[in-house]
Amino acid sequence: MVFYRKYRPQTIADLDSSAVREKLFSVLAKDTHHAFLFTGPKGLGKTSTARIIAKVVNCESKETIEPCNVCEQCVSITNGTNMDVLEIDAASNRGIDEIRELKEKIRLAPLAAKKKVYIIDEVHMLTTEAFNALLKTLEEPPSHAMFILCTTEPHKIPATILSRCLHINFNLATDDEIVRSLKRVAAGEKITIDDDALYAIARMADGGFRDGVKILEEVSLGANKGTITKESFENSYKTANILLHVVNLFVALKEQNIKKGLEIVKELVGQGVDIKFFIYQVLVNLHKKLLEKLEVEEATSPDNVSFTVDEIKVLVELFSGAYQDMKYAVLPQLPLELAIIEWCQQEKGTEEAKETNAPKGPTDSGVTVSSLRKQVGTIKKIQALYGEKPAVKEEKKHIETTTVELMHASPNGEITKEWLDVLWKSIIAEMKKHNHTIAGVLRGCALKSYDNKVLTIQTNYKFHQERLDDMKTRDALMNVCKLLTGKDVSVEVELKK
Repeated sequence: MVFYRKYRPQTIADLDSSAVREKLFSVLAKDTHHAFLFTGPKGLGKTSTARIIAKVVNCESKETIEPCNVCEQCVSITNGTNMDVLEIDAASNRGIDEIRELKEKIRLAPLAAKKKVYIIDEVHMLTTEAFNALLKTLEEPPSHAMFILCTTEPHKIPATILSRCLHINFNLATDDEIVRSLKRVAAGEKITIDDDALYAIARMADGGFRDGVKILEEVSLGANKGTITKESFENSYKTANILLHVVNLFVALKEQNIKKGLEIVKELVGQGVDIKFFIYQVLVNLHKKLLEKLEVEEATSPDNVSFTVDEIKVLVELFSGAYQDMKYAVLPQLPLELAIIEWCQQEKGTEEAKETNAPKGPTDSGVTVSSLRKQVGTIKKIQALYGEKPAVKEEKKHIETTTVELMHASPNGEITKEWLDVLWKSIIAEMKKHNHTIAGVLRGCALKSYDNKVLTIQTNYKFHQERLDDMKTRDALMNVCKLLTGKDVSVEVELKK
């Protein structure tokens, strides 16, 4: 990350996002706001832009809007030594006591600068009480104070705070904007790289300036001071044959061939391919297939594999979930493998075939999950799953009675191993209808025990445990258990030792 820190933008004109550049030039030419809110994904330059604004309002030169970057104020802000520009990490200073201390200090005049500038990063981490305390300061700030709030999660910012800030959103960068950033870095480091290689890096950066510069830095270390071409970049990052692997994976998914799909992943890992980048390419090609299917674009896909629109929607959901799950994964390829398994194990055929093959309890009642769904209706099922109260108390009682009949262990109420196997398969089957990713996680876990009151799930990986411990996931599991057993069941998740 040396390159990124070294070549951070130092003026508004340096900013690689054209939308942000234009917005700031327009705003700062008219007046200086006392509070800004910068939102957008990580790695887009929110904090760097905050420092530039701090220089703009404190620069000792008055010739232009831009900071001069040579006066004492500009230099100290760039170096991070200015006593009047304070950067606060809200993740570590999120309580009301810290904000109260800030309120007391903000009333003091700046030591040397014209304005005290408070840059609060990850501001969404503040507690409710801290937000309330900050609100009072934003409502009546001293004339010498300015706030710049930065966050990757704007939906967690209270509306009262939003209404008192000038909001600037940092969108994901375009390939052209990332290339502009990379060229600035390459020129500074005297790296010779052709445009094709720059655009290949930009596509891999997934819309982030920081990720793009990081990739350029890694590639340059192995370039031996020669020209970096698209071919040398692809060889360095093992991306040259990715499209072929994507095509082969689509074939395996179409055939629902788990072995073939997992062998492709194994080959990718063996070649040192970036799995996250591979999933990204899978999603890019699924998007292309969707547009072609809807006749928005001409058919130019490099394969003859055809999926329906509904199939593409499910695949996008699965692989998007795998992409997100990678940050928690002990093994980078595991979320991808689970997505492949989940898709390939989905039921085939007509609704009649599904009902015929649905798992039954060890009793001879012949009642299946599908037949239960027909009895209670789709609306009641959703109510049971998500905890919504039925409109009439008698309806709720009817649902519970029906579900009890579905999962009766035996005439004497004994819980057998066979019945537990059916219960576990039924839980996964029900979850799959509402969240394919969670169903995929459950397939990698085991039902440890059930005693009519508590159902214990055992996981092999910590990231599985964290995923299932999520409040919404746990509530959904409890409601599925109630749907299948007719009982209020607590769900516990433990990591296998």
